This record gives sequence, structure tokens and C-alpha cells, in this order.
Amino acid sequence: KCGGIDKRTIEKFEKEAAELGK
Repeated sequence: KCGGIDKRTIEKFEKEAAELGK
């Protein structure tokens, strides 16, 4: 299942990962 929800979920993951990376 590639698309829609997956893309938004990945964006949220990247945002959280960026904050954790700080």
C-alpha cells in the first residue's frame, strides 16, 4: 500500500525523527 496515508505517516515520522535527532 503505497500512497495517501502512507505518505502522510512518513512525513509525521520524519518530523518526529528530526526532533529526536536534535
